[in-house]
Amino acid sequence: MPARGQPASTAVPCDRNVIVEFPVLAVSHKRGRVDIRTPPTVAGNKEAPKTAEKLLARIKESAVRDEVIAGLLGSQWARSQAPLSPRVPSPPLLESHSFNGTHGLSASTATASVVFEPSPGQHSRSDLKDSLVSPLHILAAAVAADPDPTCHGLGSRLSTTYRSKIGRKDMVDPKDERLASYFAPQTLHKRDWQVLATQSIDMPLKLEPTTCDPITANLIDLDDVAYYFKLFYDVRNPLVGLLDPGLHTPEFVYEASFTLFSVVCALGCAISSRPRDRVLYPALINIAEGTMKWSIATSVKTVETIQAIINLQYWAPIRARQSDDPYWLYLSHATQLAREIGINSPSTVVELVNAVSPNGSPEFREQLSRNFERTWLYTFIADKSFGLSTGRSPGVHWRELPAAAPEWWRKPMTTNLDQMVSGIALARELLLEALEQRNRIDRTAPAILHWHTHAFEALESSRSSRCTPSDPLSATFHSVLAFYMDHNLLVLNAQALRDLSAIDDSARSAEFSTITHRTVAVANRVLDLVLLDKTFREMALGFHNNQFIMICHASTEIIHAVRRGCLTSAEAAEAAARVRAIPLHLEKTARNFHACSVSHLYIFLSRFFACQLDKLLEGDTGENELGRSTDQDFPFAEWWGLGDNVSLDTAAWLDMGFLGSQQPLSGVDDSHTAGPRLDDFMIN
Repeated sequence: MPARGQPASTAVPCDRNVIVEFPVLAVSHKRGRVDIRTPPTVAGNKEAPKTAEKLLARIKESAVRDEVIAGLLGSQWARSQAPLSPRVPSPPLLESHSFNGTHGLSASTATASVVFEPSPGQHSRSDLKDSLVSPLHILAAAVAADPDPTCHGLGSRLSTTYRSKIGRKDMVDPKDERLASYFAPQTLHKRDWQVLATQSIDMPLKLEPTTCDPITANLIDLDDVAYYFKLFYDVRNPLVGLLDPGLHTPEFVYEASFTLFSVVCALGCAISSRPRDRVLYPALINIAEGTMKWSIATSVKTVETIQAIINLQYWAPIRARQSDDPYWLYLSHATQLAREIGINSPSTVVELVNAVSPNGSPEFREQLSRNFERTWLYTFIADKSFGLSTGRSPGVHWRELPAAAPEWWRKPMTTNLDQMVSGIALARELLLEALEQRNRIDRTAPAILHWHTHAFEALESSRSSRCTPSDPLSATFHSVLAFYMDHNLLVLNAQALRDLSAIDDSARSAEFSTITHRTVAVANRVLDLVLLDKTFREMALGFHNNQFIMICHASTEIIHAVRRGCLTSAEAAEAAARVRAIPLHLEKTARNFHACSVSHLYIFLSRFFACQLDKLLEGDTGENELGRSTDQDFPFAEWWGLGDNVSLDTAAWLDMGFLGSQQPLSGVDDSHTAGPRLDDFMIN
């Protein structure tokens, strides 16, 4: 219990509410709505009234009765009281995460598309903002409350020695201007150009001004820049959608950030077929990575820094080991940087736009506003995309996603890319809500199948409504969105299959077969997009690292189904044809990738999976019937036994499933194509 004078926490999560005699403000945690209603009475527990009476008696006798009541009633009770001090704006981390306040989007529209609602007992991170009290902001409020305090001669009694030590011999006012400067809020932060110009000589990580970007370093000219930007926007950006081609022109990007400029040039150069660019790429990627690390080390707080980090991680060069990839470190910085700048707050976005372009045209100001909003959405998307692909814990909770995100693309000045971004955000949210709801079901086969069916239908319905192109131009981006939504379904199915694998075989066979057939259908659809879709064939050069993982994941789902004997001969042959076609299809574009591209590793891995599938279909597994296998002798058994995490580790699926000690890589018999060893792609 807090001491007298200390505010009690106003948003303490709990699973059960005790109903007391005074009125309680109950808040509905459904997204986009706050309802003040009378809470339901406690039923089925005869001890509840006695417990409530004892609790009330203890509260009335307590010396801190008011604080306890304030804590139970929450922040609404506190807001009803008269303010005792000037209101201090909340820091960006504590702001609301909805764009509704700025742009007037209807929250009910977004809520209608969300199937899985959080239960009333759950509390989101944004619900806790009223209980986060910062002593630093209390001090700032005290300084701002009285800008000109009466001195009463205190300043004149400060010793001469002390004033000389701090360099203020003429100081007679305790309200030093440094206080106002130190605690003053800051809307705009220094760009990397400004930080570079003011960096000290003894900085631990010093960036040479003559090599901060490829133009300054005299490695490329303006024609090269235009060519690299065009390649990036034509081939790579449509698969991610973070940058707006209409806003992020070479001139705009170069003026805003040499870090983002260097990243875009390097990513465009990477897919160029010109011999000169093949030689230039190592230098450009080194500059891009160096400027990104420098911006992180010197705390450059700009939205362009976030965009540079996210884009570079999607197409980062391969590491010696997947576990050595520091993407999680960079994305964590980008996430916290987004909160620090305040782009997760609609009011802060308005302030940023006013500060950046106070006299700009309405169209340009809207582009800037969407740039900030899109970056926050993609901070969430990137966090979930990498988390689902590699199994690392997420840094952005799905409830931090703006309530209007699914319909955000309907605003003015939007593009087809924005429609894709909104769809990806919605798909990630639906998946994470479903996985969270899974934690509240019984661990029985019927319950798991019922949960999976409900979640699967919700995601399928969302895919059908979102991935139907309304015009030929939007068809390009609907294909990309369909690919991401299908992989969400694969992750959902894999989670359900893992839960069923923990149940006795006799109780799960029918349910396991049902989910397996759904999985194979989705995996076939993913591979068909890669092999047959016109958009994916044209943009194969733009595939980012996570997409290669997703493609190989689809292949492993098919191999898993064949290994367990869940498919008929015709179904297995049809699916196997797709798995065999993947390495041949990807190898056609791999010739244009640089040697350090991760694509070479996953192309070799996809060919390895095709060999594994051929062995299964030919009966080389040492069993007379495929259906006799169990999870104990299946190579995925170790993967199934991983911890019960919300996000699945697809990388562990690939590594433990087919690259473990049970099936050494040297045992692959591929007489048709002599390929390199896996270690050949590992770069120190």
